[in-house]
Amino acid sequence: MLFDEDILEHVRLVAREGDRSGEDRDLVEILTMHPEFDALWNDPSVDPSRPLEVGDVKVNPLVHVALHLVVSRQIRQGVPSQAKKAYLHLVERGENAHDALHLMMGCYGQLYFESVRKSDAFDESRYAQRLASL
Repeated sequence: MLFDEDILEHVRLVAREGDRSGEDRDLVEILTMHPEFDALWNDPSVDPSRPLEVGDVKVNPLVHVALHLVVSRQIRQGVPSQAKKAYLHLVERGENAHDALHLMMGCYGQLYFESVRKSDAFDESRYAQRLASL
């Protein structure tokens, strides 16, 4: 996963024009879940690929949306298999769907950025263990 200018431009296009092809169904859904980011995508004075104060929280909107995409696709595709199991477990436990995604995104994001900093491969088995512990 790369968080580059091409991805940012694609998110901006989808935020501005919506889903025209069906390929961006997940992205449209995620953008709908985060109306607090709406004004950021096409404001030339703001760089949504950098951490920003949004409400009371410091967040990188582009990274947040990208992590949503990764985890949503894992759940839908069942790869890794623990992703769908963890999601269903969290929802059955009483988490709302969005909060369940955020918990899973926390696991994935921490391990992903740790592997990038160390120039290591992403550790799927550690990720599976973290998901199982949710």
